[in-house]
Amino acid sequence: KGQQVSVYNTAEYLKANPNATVKIVAYADRQTGTPAYNLALSEKRAKAVADALTSEYGIDSSRISVDWKGDTEQPYAENDWNRVAIFFAE
Repeated sequence: KGQQVSVYNTAEYLKANPNATVKIVAYADRQTGTPAYNLALSEKRAKAVADALTSEYGIDSSRISVDWKGDTEQPYAENDWNRVAIFFAE
């Protein structure tokens, strides 16, 4: 539920700024599974967020790009926080 607010806020930003785009980068924590599993998990996470923006909020998919890092990068020191998708609006 925590990221649902971020998805909503991002959708509202994109609606208010019709020329803006968003890049979604998803991660996985290192303690969940193998590197291959975590890469697939972060891919699924990134695509789920992109799908929510298009299907639930009507954002055109051409304004959304996705990337996923698996557990190769850990943006946060706290392991659990790395189960995340981060939004970069432009």
